[in-house]
Amino acid sequence: MKPVHIAEALLVSEGACVLVELCCSGHKGDAAQVRCAMLKMFPGASHDELEAGLQLAVSIAQLDQAEAEAARH
Repeated sequence: MKPVHIAEALLVSEGACVLVELCCSGHKGDAAQVRCAMLKMFPGASHDELEAGLQLAVSIAQLDQAEAEAARH
């Protein structure tokens, strides 16, 4: 499983705002629901693949938010 596929699926299923909110809060437990969803969506993926996919999804979501914020100004 490629991390890019995991990232794409997470962005579609969870939404960019939710991913950033849960994964960037500074509280490790906040991302638990996202991690559970990943395990259900990709049961055969390795831990490293899942983590890379999650990090990629969060990075994309943060870039999208920054772009939207810049467009408002």
